[in-house]
Amino acid sequence: MRLSRKAAGLVAAAAMLTAVAPAGAAVASPRSTCYGGRVCLYAGFDFNRGHADLWRDFIQDDSDFADNNWLNWDFTDSWHGIDNETSSIRNRIGCSATLWQHPGYTGAHSTFTHDSNDGFLVNNAVSNNRASALDIWCR
Repeated sequence: MRLSRKAAGLVAAAAMLTAVAPAGAAVASPRSTCYGGRVCLYAGFDFNRGHADLWRDFIQDDSDFADNNWLNWDFTDSWHGIDNETSSIRNRIGCSATLWQHPGYTGAHSTFTHDSNDGFLVNNAVSNNRASALDIWCR
């Protein structure tokens, strides 16, 4: 009986640790990678290589970046907003994703197909540090 209580306690502790672990840590990465099922945005050119490691990943549309902050390399909130601060993108969502210049999906925009990357947004219609919304769409 004593062994059963000990085993039950270990199972309960393991379950609590699983519930507390951050879900995002297993599916995204700040270090220039972007795992499947995500659209990853980076504050620096070339997916943050040689820059501050600020990043954010998305699994659905976001009509206004004003309420989002970049994440630090260690998955903590940087308290630095991403609105008009995106310099590069990786699309691994399985669908096309469009970056829009203004909230509400308006203004200049650039569309990125699945598995596309762009480490230098200045050469796109949305350009560098001008994205304010993300539209993910599947056909």
